[in-house]
Amino acid sequence: METFDVIVIGGGMMGAPCARHLAEAGHSVALVAPPEPPVKTEWQGPFGSHYDAARITRRVAADADWSLLSTRSIARYRDLEARAGRSIFHETGALMAGPEEGPMATFTASFRAVARDLSPQPVELGACETWEDLGLALPSESVATYEADLAGWMDPRAMRDAQIALAGQAGATRFAQAAETRTGGRVTLTDGTTIEAAQVVVATGPHAAMGGLLPRVPRMKVWARTIAFARLSEETGAALADMPSVIFVPEGWNHDLYVLPPVRYPDGHLYLKIGGQVDSPRITSPAEMRAWFHGTGDADVGARLLRELANLLPGTSFEATHTEPCAVVWTDTGFPYIERIDATCTALIGGNGAAAKCGDELGRLGAIVATGGALDGEGYAQDFGGVWQDAATAAE
Repeated sequence: METFDVIVIGGGMMGAPCARHLAEAGHSVALVAPPEPPVKTEWQGPFGSHYDAARITRRVAADADWSLLSTRSIARYRDLEARAGRSIFHETGALMAGPEEGPMATFTASFRAVARDLSPQPVELGACETWEDLGLALPSESVATYEADLAGWMDPRAMRDAQIALAGQAGATRFAQAAETRTGGRVTLTDGTTIEAAQVVVATGPHAAMGGLLPRVPRMKVWARTIAFARLSEETGAALADMPSVIFVPEGWNHDLYVLPPVRYPDGHLYLKIGGQVDSPRITSPAEMRAWFHGTGDADVGARLLRELANLLPGTSFEATHTEPCAVVWTDTGFPYIERIDATCTALIGGNGAAAKCGDELGRLGAIVATGGALDGEGYAQDFGGVWQDAATAAE
């Protein structure tokens, strides 16, 4: 049986960078990271929401800690690209908008306050300026922050692959199977292989509350979310080439939506992607997770999203549209749980919809905690402690 200093279970947006930071610090690391399923409808193992080509990345957020998490991660993107030889970050700019009055006014005030403390500071635009300068038709009462630099979108698959490759270059050993069980520092994989370490980091994303790998059950909700795609012609894609990533609140809505600029997907086509929900079905078991990811999402939700996309980009023609499933984890604190739970196990879970852009910094913090360090000197207001429950109440 192979032994290591640390085993990291999960090769996604937080687990893979955690393994890299640990390995580059000189620890012997095992990274348990099953491959992305080649045919999702036939896959019976764990799924990851990072199986996608694009995620928004930006420094502006409605909370200063989330802003710091992303700012520190973005500052390391180019180094990761250079060392791994992969294109990760696309600096197209990012716009974040909301109303100055009404139920979402607090959201708007919060991200504007965060933006004012950034350097370089984003510019503020009204709805008219956003239309004239960027061709985006926001609701008339909107105010926006616009980051021309250090923002845009990142490729989560490329990020994952870069982190895993660099972890390997630093000496980490990858096991391309899922973890079946954990007893103390001993982990058994689905093929029967057993490995052992002084510390195990569980970074299993939406599976964390239902996988049985943690000694306590985290208080977190996993939501089945739908994302919608609009395929563009090459001519339309070229016309939208200067479009930034966008977060905005549609007229009359009580939550924000996000839109990615034209991105070329593995099928060779250019797509706009839109997403954002508040209410959606809960996922409470591995069987429900598989069933959701084997499908194509909710057609009605997709139709509503695509109507708002058409409103944002009036006159834009779409060649075709479709929907896909996604899953989002929300913790009780609204922040990740990064906590050493007992002598052999550390939790690194709860992306709250932002793990892709912030993953490198979250992985770094996870590595600190897993090796016995504290986060109180890292500059965050949050301590990233978890909220836990017993298994009997986990599904409530």
